[in-house]
Amino acid sequence: MFPRFLSMFFGIACSVIICSTAWAQTPPADSFNRYILRAVKHLQSTYPSKGYDINRAYSHKIAYNGDSINPTNPPRTMCVAAVAEAIIYAIKFYVEETGDKSVYEFLPASTWNSMRPRDLRSHIWVDGRLDAYGTADALVTFGIGKRVRFSELTPGSFLNINRNRPGKKPTGHAVIFLAYLDAKGNELTTYSDAAVGFKYWSAQGNGTTGDSGYAYRYAFLNKLPNQTGYCPQLPGGKKVDCWILNSKSSKYLNMGYMLHPSKWNRAVRDENLELIKRGLYEQTRSRSPLGIPELDPEISYADFDAYLEENDTMKLNEIFPDDASTE
Repeated sequence: MFPRFLSMFFGIACSVIICSTAWAQTPPADSFNRYILRAVKHLQSTYPSKGYDINRAYSHKIAYNGDSINPTNPPRTMCVAAVAEAIIYAIKFYVEETGDKSVYEFLPASTWNSMRPRDLRSHIWVDGRLDAYGTADALVTFGIGKRVRFSELTPGSFLNINRNRPGKKPTGHAVIFLAYLDAKGNELTTYSDAAVGFKYWSAQGNGTTGDSGYAYRYAFLNKLPNQTGYCPQLPGGKKVDCWILNSKSSKYLNMGYMLHPSKWNRAVRDENLELIKRGLYEQTRSRSPLGIPELDPEISYADFDAYLEENDTMKLNEIFPDDASTE
């Protein structure tokens, strides 16, 4: 659904693509999931249902290593910003617990505030020029994540889903996985063939109606082989998200988890970001709309590099909807 054009020019260097085959819902030993889950709990209890707006990011101003993560007209926010805010708080909790501030050097405040090709925010926002279909891809590009299959998800993992609701344009959503669900919406303790959906946390909704903003949802994958939507009515006011493409392709169901900081790989990050930057340069030189269209195609690489460093050239992918109501 998003053009992965850069692979035509360069092979992205990913030493951390395939993960454990364990099916239990115990997070992998090399994961950051424990901190992600703590962040979800904190955000949901402190800033629940404050509203949804596709043009806003972050529910509040966040202190970050003597700097700040700056919101856009809070408290309303949207899905990719919710995922980013959970990662930001997970990092803060990790530093509070361990005293290890090296994570702030690896992911400084600028990577959450700016929209350059070098910023993690741009990749989580799934700009179609950055070889990313979701949060998992973003983390892998930065050398801080692993991709997984649906059967390998554990609480605190990340998903980007895509929907094909009849009569509506395709939409996407970025979420944090909490549990597998059976056909009746019951939570499962481990993966099995009974798992046809999953509980997640994110920001969704429409303005300030209902529980718009940070909230939980109960999602169900389409039935194969015809991608037929499965939308059960659940008791207790549980809100359902359905017509979710059921695919093994990471273009449509992008899944993975964040690595523990002890496993972060600076060399992988730097190599990948350089390859992406050179891919953008080639696209710009060839006058492709997948480059930086405001720049002269004859620009030197040095000037191109300097321009990318000083300007927010990346954008939110249009797959994310203005109205993110899931029903």
